[in-house]
Amino acid sequence: MSDKIRSSDEPVGRMAKLMAALYTHMAQELVDRLGENEGHEAIRRAIKGFADQRIASMHEEANERGLPINGQTYSLVRDMPGQGWIRSKDNPDDILYCPMFAMWQQQGADDLARLYCEIDTYLFEAFQVEMKRPYCLSEGHDRCRFNLTAKKTKPDDESVES
Repeated sequence: MSDKIRSSDEPVGRMAKLMAALYTHMAQELVDRLGENEGHEAIRRAIKGFADQRIASMHEEANERGLPINGQTYSLVRDMPGQGWIRSKDNPDDILYCPMFAMWQQQGADDLARLYCEIDTYLFEAFQVEMKRPYCLSEGHDRCRFNLTAKKTKPDDESVES
């Protein structure tokens, strides 16, 4: 699979690479202008704001559909399509190829990629799911592994495991 953007690429993966490239340029500009510490903090705030916007939209859709806010609902209203990412045949919790990370790696932006990947925690938490990621491509591993469990909730809560 090519890490370059080509018009013949699968459209969702191609768009993910384009988004990743744009993120790299914007994030690097923040680091260049503000310095590493303040730049990284500004990037984290922007990622959190982006997560909050996505969460609000997904929660709104869940409410419109009469769905509880939980892991199962997240999989139903998730705004990011899964095409373009490659999962392990042996363990579906493992992502072996991420088009966004492929672009970040090509751009030499692994450190900025790690900041972006923090978005996953916000998204899952907003759907009452605890995410542990013992392996992450942006941290130098050969995969991202998503260990997901429903957060312990009150008895009247409708949360289920994802």
